[in-house]
Amino acid sequence: MVRLVLNASVVVKWLLPDEPLAADALRVEQDFRNGQVEALLVPEFCLWEVANAIWVACRRGRIDEPTARDLQQFLQSYIQQGILSVLQNPPLSDVLDFALRHGVPVYDSIYIVLAQQEGCLLLTADERLFQAVADDLPFVQWLGNYGQQGS
Repeated sequence: MVRLVLNASVVVKWLLPDEPLAADALRVEQDFRNGQVEALLVPEFCLWEVANAIWVACRRGRIDEPTARDLQQFLQSYIQQGILSVLQNPPLSDVLDFALRHGVPVYDSIYIVLAQQEGCLLLTADERLFQAVADDLPFVQWLGNYGQQGS
């Protein structure tokens, strides 16, 4: 059974359903609930990125402050229910090494290195990241293709 590392770009779509590819992200969650996916893993850093996305949505007027706080609680409930498993960030030296070798920002490299360490696919909705590494890192998968290749 498959284990997936999720990029923050996927998790955000659970919380902000007006995001592009939100239905695909919800399908990932549903596959976990149905037992088709063994684990949904994120590094600790993901929580900060998701919180920042909530803040940006609030600043841009997409949501109000009470909704922003509710979404943070909703994220916590995903963790408490065991839907999201939060793992320690990979060692900084490994992440920086990867970033320098591959020309990928450190923030994105956190997810890639974690997926490598865990032997998992990395699912992302960050098109820029996907396009940058798709040819060299086949374990990095585009959310829009989820379910099309037996993911």
